[in-house]
Amino acid sequence: MEIVGKPEKKRLLSWYQENGRHGLPWRKLQTPWAIFVAESLLRRTKASTVADIYPSLIEEFSSPEDVIGKKIRWQQKTGALGLASRAYQFFPACDQLIQQHQGKVPDNYRDLIALPGVGHYIANAVISFGYHLPAYIIDTNTIRIASRVSGEKITQAEHRSKKARRLLVHCFGDEDGLSPDLNYALLDLAFSICKPSKPDCNACPLSNCCQYSAAPGS
Repeated sequence: MEIVGKPEKKRLLSWYQENGRHGLPWRKLQTPWAIFVAESLLRRTKASTVADIYPSLIEEFSSPEDVIGKKIRWQQKTGALGLASRAYQFFPACDQLIQQHQGKVPDNYRDLIALPGVGHYIANAVISFGYHLPAYIIDTNTIRIASRVSGEKITQAEHRSKKARRLLVHCFGDEDGLSPDLNYALLDLAFSICKPSKPDCNACPLSNCCQYSAAPGS
């Protein structure tokens, strides 16, 4: 049985509705292409930085064909992110979308992970946020929450292992029926409350079922 029960999940989702980062522009669109573009840009870049250029970018580049057809323009627009290599990494993925998927972003993990530059995080983000299909977002943030809730330690080297997914399942249950809002709630909880240092346990909707919060001195 999962550690975080229905009442706690309800509190978490209520917290998210009141405190989540709903203003991030890609959360307003939530189409497969919009999420694919956003998550590709967000690697090693602050959300606020991407948010500054994202609305005009997604309006001008509404498909992989637009990106390939206007490569120089794409480079100019994304250059503000400070990672020039990012543009070159994105072009092969767009080429493969056009050549193998008729310009559509796939809805399954196998095809997504086969795209150049796409790792497990982007693949699961597209599945969850773009297609609204059940998939956990597994990254340092959600793993940190699961580790603190369960009291189970997990090393950085294990973040890409099956252990990380098992830990999230142990805390929050199987992926069946998992909603995008739960993933968003966990990401936002990690951003604003369950921070790497000095987490605000008193304000956390999961504090009553969290091993870290119950520990002396937390």
